[in-house]
Amino acid sequence: MKSLVLTFDDGPDIRYTPVLLDLLKHENIPATFFVVGNHAGNHPELIRQMIADGHTVGSHTMSHKNALLSGPAFVRRDFEACTRLHRELTGQEMTKFYRPPQGKYSEQNLKMANDMGYHTFFWSLAYVDWYTDKQPTREQAFDKLLPRIHPGAIVLLHSTSSTNAEILDELLSKWEASGYTFGTLEELVQAG
Repeated sequence: MKSLVLTFDDGPDIRYTPVLLDLLKHENIPATFFVVGNHAGNHPELIRQMIADGHTVGSHTMSHKNALLSGPAFVRRDFEACTRLHRELTGQEMTKFYRPPQGKYSEQNLKMANDMGYHTFFWSLAYVDWYTDKQPTREQAFDKLLPRIHPGAIVLLHSTSSTNAEILDELLSKWEASGYTFGTLEELVQAG
């Protein structure tokens, strides 16, 4: 069976995250949201909805600053601040999943996350959907996302993308028509 994992970065975004959450709930598809603490603090209701809908919430740090340009002490504080905020907003511990902002990291950064008990996840399929003022067209998105899908893909989308909010329903249908099912990062961790 062909499976893929959906992940969303940089949110929550008050404009597009609710659209994504409603669609995922309607289709009963799980996802992991790597949230930025500064955004989460502005929209705690969306974090609570992610959890209530059965999604996983992981850390994309508090400020989304590049770990290579920030010192290790700042990175640790930024990381811990996001985790602490999640606890304050939800009354629960954050799932110990981490995605480095901008995909930039050092061995020291990855070791720090590991020492704190976090699993670090990157992706195997993404497209340029993160520029909120320069969104790809529907056609550009499909041209990138459909032919490059593969079994075991960890798909990175951004929950700040108007294009993703517009195409997600059709995109998921097309992947399902190609025989894909939707798994979780938790399943990948368990499979070890």
